[in-house]
Amino acid sequence: MIRTVEHRGHGRFTLVDTEDDHVWGVCAAVDGLFGEPGRGTYELFDWVPEGAEVRGWVGDRVWLVPDGDTFDAWLLADAESPGRHSGTSSLVLTGLDDYEGPPEEHRGRVRVHDGYRWLGSCAEFARILPPEQTTPPLVLRGLAPSRRLQAALAKGTRRALNLEEIALEIRDDQGNLLTDRPFWAKANAWRPSSTGTDLIDLELEGGCFTPVPEHHRPLWERWFAGPPDTPEHLGRPRHPAPQGLVGSRPRTGLPARPPRPSGRSHLRTRRPPRY
Repeated sequence: MIRTVEHRGHGRFTLVDTEDDHVWGVCAAVDGLFGEPGRGTYELFDWVPEGAEVRGWVGDRVWLVPDGDTFDAWLLADAESPGRHSGTSSLVLTGLDDYEGPPEEHRGRVRVHDGYRWLGSCAEFARILPPEQTTPPLVLRGLAPSRRLQAALAKGTRRALNLEEIALEIRDDQGNLLTDRPFWAKANAWRPSSTGTDLIDLELEGGCFTPVPEHHRPLWERWFAGPPDTPEHLGRPRHPAPQGLVGSRPRTGLPARPPRPSGRSHLRTRRPPRY
């Protein structure tokens, strides 16, 4: 008899339906949480530098800031640039997108800031489409499933296995919610878990999940023990919140991003240029 869970348990990870807050299951380990996210690549048209030309490594945290108040800025982490696209006035910029990515409806000027100074601006931008890549699945090890998840897996149809939009809630050792990672999920496979006869290993399609960069793993593991709480750390921890703790769905008092307009995406895209 497989044990079921209908409420948030004491595991590190909780799989939650974002529409009705139903708990799909709770587990202690997830394969695929850390990895190398695909780097976003952008062409910034009619680039005008504000100082030296941008080339090579640009910065740990580079912000692209659309003109006006309609759209929020978005972050490129570990940003680099091969320089200007040959024979054009465009600058090519690559980096790890934050989980929301660029404002897809924006048409117009964008300024670039590295956290210290303005680097320049462009009249418009376009995302350069990456080559097709196989994304490894997300595997929840030793998952205690809810009855609803059990029923979906037993049914086994394409519609039943499409869990739609869910969030992976992540807690520290004291059970406090650190963050969650929303994504669209489909169950690919499941099997009895070696961690217990009443648990399963659930494999989810990983294409819509953005992994935490592998080099952030040590910092995340420090925060799993709990955030710094000594007086000298309050407000400015010695080890700042790792990437992903700021910018997730604001269930822990974090400020929400301004909502983005609904509707079909019209973000300009193009295939990679040759450098």
